[in-house]
Amino acid sequence: MSHRKKLAIENIIAGLEKFDPNVSRYYDDAEAASYYDSSLEGMLTALSQHCEDLGWIQLTKFIQKQLPVKFTAVEVLIGVGNYIIPETKRMLEVVDINPVPEENSFWDFIHPRIKSISKPRFDSGFYGDSVEAALKEVNAAVKQLVKSADGRELDGAGLMTTAFSTTNPIIKLDDLNTETGKSIQQGYMQIFAGSMTGIRNPKAHANIQPDRPRTIHLITLASLLMSKLDERQE
Repeated sequence: MSHRKKLAIENIIAGLEKFDPNVSRYYDDAEAASYYDSSLEGMLTALSQHCEDLGWIQLTKFIQKQLPVKFTAVEVLIGVGNYIIPETKRMLEVVDINPVPEENSFWDFIHPRIKSISKPRFDSGFYGDSVEAALKEVNAAVKQLVKSADGRELDGAGLMTTAFSTTNPIIKLDDLNTETGKSIQQGYMQIFAGSMTGIRNPKAHANIQPDRPRTIHLITLASLLMSKLDERQE
């Protein structure tokens, strides 16, 4: 096991140890219950993935039996305290720690601005939040460029279609005097706008929780958009 993975697991365990929902609010307030369920499920999902990667089969199976967390957070926490936390700590004590850093982590290829805001959430198991934060960062970067250019405060898909318009663009991504350049501008305008409409907005409004592989895909998409924005023509 690498030091990076050990640290990620220890961070999740620390989060689980601190996780202490207000029981009365949990049962009386649906919004609070949803928040607690989502938070606990995120941490357990991340821990399950780490355990599976390490071949900790019994622990992985036990964690997965607790999922999904749907109005069961209080009950699930009993198993977390009695078995998951102590067993994970025991496994961490007996495994060998590999001092060699992991190579080719997908974060090595992620735009620094996206990495800085998404990685802490991802490593703590908050996959949905890491995606939402990444796309909000893309939105904020485009919004700032548009506001600086003409003073307008736009957001979401409307911001993107305005910013990357092929006929009157505020942000040019290629040479619009060529058909290829126009196609690139049009295509990325649609990708930027679609990412807001089809990914950021549903996540923000419906508390969608993607799994780990899908989260990596979506963070990579946000990284691509931020990198393309860096390549804009002045």
